Formats: sequence, C-alpha cells, structure tokens
Amino acid sequence: MPFSIHDLAQHSGTPLRILEMISERLPSGAGYLFQVQSFRKKRGGLREIVKPNRLFDMVAKNLHRGFSKALPYRPLEHVHGFVAKRSTFTNASAHLGKACVLRVDLEDFFPSINSMQLKSLLQGQGYDDKAASLAVSIVTIAGKLPIGLSTSPFLSNVAFHETDVALAAYSGAENLSFTRYVDDLAFSGEVTDRHLADISQILNDAGWSINTRKTAFMRRGGPQYVTGLYVGTPDRPCIPREIKRRMRWTSHIISKFGYEAYMTEFGGEEAEMLPQRLLGWARYIAAVEPDVGYPLLRLFYEEVPEQYILHRDIEWLMQADDLD
Repeated sequence: MPFSIHDLAQHSGTPLRILEMISERLPSGAGYLFQVQSFRKKRGGLREIVKPNRLFDMVAKNLHRGFSKALPYRPLEHVHGFVAKRSTFTNASAHLGKACVLRVDLEDFFPSINSMQLKSLLQGQGYDDKAASLAVSIVTIAGKLPIGLSTSPFLSNVAFHETDVALAAYSGAENLSFTRYVDDLAFSGEVTDRHLADISQILNDAGWSINTRKTAFMRRGGPQYVTGLYVGTPDRPCIPREIKRRMRWTSHIISKFGYEAYMTEFGGEEAEMLPQRLLGWARYIAAVEPDVGYPLLRLFYEEVPEQYILHRDIEWLMQADDLD
C-alpha cells in the first residue's frame, strides 16, 4: 500500500493540520514563515538562502528525519554530502596520489530541482498522489528546492540518484575513482578530455547543467584539491598550506597580544573572525590534521569567551592529551 497523507504526518512527527496549514500559507509566506537572504557569489550572481521561522524549521527538520527513516533511498558509496559518517575528508580520501583529478561542478544544483521532479520522486519512494503533493508543497518554494531548508539536502541526493548510478557505472568501466559531495563531482585516475566529454553527456542527458567556470583538470605535481583539501599526497588529505599559515599567524598574534587586540588591531574584525568562526576553523583543522588543529583549539579555548566553547571541544582536547 502506498503511503497516505496520514502516513506522511506520522513519518514527520507533525500533526496533519500543521502540515496542511503550512502548505496553504507557504506560497505567500515570505516574511512570515520564512525570509530569503541573498548573498553575492564570488564569481558573480546571487545565491538565495531561505531562513525559515521556528515552526517551519521544526517541521522541515521533522520531515527530514521522517524521509530518512521511512523512504527506501540509500546513498551509494561514492556519495559523501549529507550522509552520516561521511564528510569532505572521506570524499577527498578517494582521490589521493592520483595522476589527474577532474573536478566538475553543477550549476544551481538545488534550485534546478523542481516540484514536478520531486513529486515523481516521492511517488517513486512510496507516497500516493495526495501525500506526494502535500510534501512537495512544503519542501519547495516558488516551485524549486530551496537552499536553507533541512529537507533539501536529502531530497537533492534522491533527485540525483539515477545520475549517481550512471556516473558510478561509467567510472567503474573506465577505471576511474568517482565521488560526489553535493554538487561537487570529482573523478581521478588517468582522466582525459574524452572522459570529460562523456561525463558531460551523461549529465546533460539527465538534465543537469555544468558550471564550466569551475570545471578543471588537476594533474600530479600541481595543485590537486577535492572539497577544499589537498590530495596530492598518497597518505591522507591535507589542509591547504595557505589556510595553515593564516591560522598559525592568527594563533601567534592571539597568544602574544590577546584575542581582543587581534580583533581590533590586527584585522580580526575585517576577517570576521568572531569566536564561533575562529573555533570552527580550529575544529575543522583538528578533524583533518590533529597535530595542527589541536594546538589551535587549545589556544583558542583559553582566549575566546567561554560561552562559545562546545562540550565536544573539551572532549577532543582530552582525547588529544591522552594521545600525547
């Protein structure tokens, strides 16, 4: 039996009347149920991000958890974005020490997924017509999958699944390593122009657009980066040198003059290195390169206001001390 609207409500842990109320109000809900923030992209154009209000955000999170548990979709091994226990680190690890890495970026990934596609996908995942229509009316805005809703990452993976299957089959036949992190595709091995042409054809046939400005061949001996990590060494992905240099300089200034002086006199405010961002960088570096990241985390732990310290920071530092 297909899932009904009552099953959808049960899967989402949200009363059906709340789902229907949001569905009815969402088309004109800007400023009430959500706000849209626009950010200018580095290479031109605007990226619109939806910021839901508390109720809408709670419902979207509940729906995401319900979709993840109730629907039969399971990501393939090469999919690393928005998948538990996978990350930019696991994504980059598949491409270590390869002769060539090809990066292919998709254009407007989330917004290119529309309501009709999503309704068909949800029906394919087991929802009946009414349930699929109700779900789509909540998880899309202006007929598109928005950036910023908790449901969008999971649904984008579902939408790309058939293309994932096709690209994985092609890569296996061509002896290439392939991973995808959201809209960032990476292929490595003896990659040639022919492979790029074939990959482009697969993507075009499936209705996806390539961002040619971000497509690049990265050959051995030169810069090779996958999801922001250097993969030119055979042992493990590394934080780019420029980031490590900048963070070491930051830690030196903070240790010598203090965090407040760094912010007001050494460019911290211009770099927007508020405590949460500074600690975020240290956590990220510690997860990839512990020998570099833990000293930064220790220093920032001592210098930044206490309310920004997370419990996991303390756990990480205790683990690091046990390893020393």
